Amino acid sequence: MDDNLYAPPASRVVDPAPVATGAAFYVVAPFKFCLLFFATLGAYQLYWFYMQWARYRRHSGETLWAVPRTIFAIFYTHALARRIDQVLRERGERYDWSPGGTATLFVIAQIASIASDRWAARMGSPLADFLSIAMLIPIGLCVMALQKAANRASGDPQGEANRRLGAANYVWLAVGALLWLVLLSDYLV
Repeated sequence: MDDNLYAPPASRVVDPAPVATGAAFYVVAPFKFCLLFFATLGAYQLYWFYMQWARYRRHSGETLWAVPRTIFAIFYTHALARRIDQVLRERGERYDWSPGGTATLFVIAQIASIASDRWAARMGSPLADFLSIAMLIPIGLCVMALQKAANRASGDPQGEANRRLGAANYVWLAVGALLWLVLLSDYLV
């Protein structure tokens, strides 16, 4: 019977379960994160959100698009916070934080920042400019809270695996310095 040319294949075809590989999330040291976030006037968060979703996708095997989740971060921050918290619980980590509260504060601060940017563009108000820049603080603190939880969920609470500045980080810092100069040039002249 083994020589039957018309017999169906005897091999068993199975969809393999996704294999968790590497860190579940993007790991970065708190100081490095703060430096890059504030030096770039928050633009670093675009890279940060993309890396979080890309690493999670690779780790979990879940089908998701990192780019739209980055562009529309205010709609996906709660989902990211829930996934970070889920991985923390799966690892048996006890971490005292409020994923939903952190995500909600981020969304509110982000919307307030966007609104003050629009206000500044229409009215030319220095107060609106100041408010927009001031909103970097709560936004940065919220994203930092997410980062600390992501570091812990990835097994590197201090972010030691990504604490040194590399060439790309210096490029980010140079771009950030230009952004700050453009911003401050309106007030220095």
